Amino acid sequence: MKLRARYVTVSDFDDQYFEVSFGNEHPAADYDPDAPMRPYVLLQRQFEDEDGGVCYLETHDPDRYAGHLRLRLVEFTPSRLAFAIDRPQDGLVEVIFRLGARRFREVQRAVNIIFGLNV
Repeated sequence: MKLRARYVTVSDFDDQYFEVSFGNEHPAADYDPDAPMRPYVLLQRQFEDEDGGVCYLETHDPDRYAGHLRLRLVEFTPSRLAFAIDRPQDGLVEVIFRLGARRFREVQRAVNIIFGLNV
């Protein structure tokens, strides 16, 4: 899966729950259930209970890219996130975006935690 995203959002709740999302819908836009689904990638990791290194992945293509999965970070730069899903087919997700240096550091912290690099 390959996605070009205009918006990157990050959430952190009490150092127990981390979320990063990439999409083309403005984060402050009202949800419209009748609007066509726009491509997105959402990554979450929760530490309230032992998670065994599994992350939650949600996308606009839930039949192929969704669920609690083992993910491996391939690359994270100010313009690209690439990660592998532990499965035999359709195992690479790539998101293209643009972040400034300060925003990149904010998002990088959450990405590192979600992928188990700062845990």
